[in-house]
Amino acid sequence: MGSALPIFILVTLAILFGILVMVVTNVLGPRKPSPEKLAPYECGIQEIEPPKKRFPVKYLLTGMLFIVFDIEIVSFYPLAVLLHQLQLFGLIELLVFLAILMVGYVYVWRKGAFSWE
Repeated sequence: MGSALPIFILVTLAILFGILVMVVTNVLGPRKPSPEKLAPYECGIQEIEPPKKRFPVKYLLTGMLFIVFDIEIVSFYPLAVLLHQLQLFGLIELLVFLAILMVGYVYVWRKGAFSWE
């Protein structure tokens, strides 16, 4: 428990700071509602006519896949740092993680998530 105490203190202070900031801005912040402020914000331009076609989801899908695979690749860093200590177990764990990552990548590729057509 002694080694986790600084982390617990840091998390507690971060949560308390977030709550403090929300309370202070709620108490001290100005309140002048108007119809313009209460309307949903859509890039600041009034819509003249509805869009002719839907925005393709492929852009969003590609962005989400990039984030997922990027986070998984970043997970290699702790294993690389500890690989000498973990020895054969660490190498096997790294290869299993890489195999799972490749299965996901091939699945997404076969589903056509990387094609723009």
